[in-house]
Amino acid sequence: MQHFSGPLFLVGSPRSGTKLLRDLLNRNSVINLCDPESHFIPFLFQRHGGDPERFEVDLDRLYEDFQRTPFQIYRRSKGQVVMERADFETVGQAQNWGEAFEVILRFYGEGAVPGQGVWGDKTPSYVLEMNLLKTIFPTARFVHIIRDPRDVAVSAQKAWRHNVLRVASKWARDMAAARQSASRLGGDYLQVYYEQLLENPEMELRRISDFLGHAFEMEMTTLSAPSENIGTAKGKLYIDAANVEKFRRVLLPKRQKRIEEIVHDAVEGTPYILDYAHHNRVLSPSVRTWLALVDGARSVAHKIRRKGLVNGIRISIGNRLQKRRNAP
Repeated sequence: MQHFSGPLFLVGSPRSGTKLLRDLLNRNSVINLCDPESHFIPFLFQRHGGDPERFEVDLDRLYEDFQRTPFQIYRRSKGQVVMERADFETVGQAQNWGEAFEVILRFYGEGAVPGQGVWGDKTPSYVLEMNLLKTIFPTARFVHIIRDPRDVAVSAQKAWRHNVLRVASKWARDMAAARQSASRLGGDYLQVYYEQLLENPEMELRRISDFLGHAFEMEMTTLSAPSENIGTAKGKLYIDAANVEKFRRVLLPKRQKRIEEIVHDAVEGTPYILDYAHHNRVLSPSVRTWLALVDGARSVAHKIRRKGLVNGIRISIGNRLQKRRNAP
């Protein structure tokens, strides 16, 4: 496999282990993935261009929009280094949108790696954007991490108080989108199962290293800092192999069955065995709309608690604007 320097995108349903996988991969001396999640690539691309081969923009307007992204607001709220207008001049030297975003994502990489090291990003929702990202970045590769949808639902409920049925519905949507994109991406797409990563991290990380065409390093099987700041993995400095099938201790059989009905068709081809459901039964549009409103309010409250009133509201509004552009 020829030398690969990026971009690498880690995608998957939220609460599927994308953060853990990013932190493990970033332990490799030649991998440097952006932190935090970007989310802004499709938004800025479609707002300011739309032609991946041409980068002809008003740099001041682009920077103003970039400044208002939740990504920048979050970084500033944490007191972390951000690109200032002078730094953005290097973006203006790009010949196409792929080069422009490379400058930004490399700036926000987590550590010092060689100039040709692997750059990229971990944004779970990009599982819905792989076709667009492949158009912007012809060399892009994608690692899709998949977790048992029942555990994803339980984890999202614990972390954000999201409704487990809506989480299951989004998991099924994400799987459908990934399968559609995978047929186009071919060898540039790799599936990784969360449970297998926990059970045998060295084997799975070697497989990903082979996919990227770079040598596996044993440091990749350890964490230098806790990967999670919410949920049951919060504060842990190790890969918790027991963090599986939590749904069996949390979900009542009736609730588990309803989740399984929602994901029934989507789990086909995965290792996950359903305990109760025997057919597919999705949520009605009216129920999905109501649950989306409730979960949205809970997400805003979560951000305000963590970031304060002003930044919490600004991040929430920015997230909504970015999602509205490409709402599924």
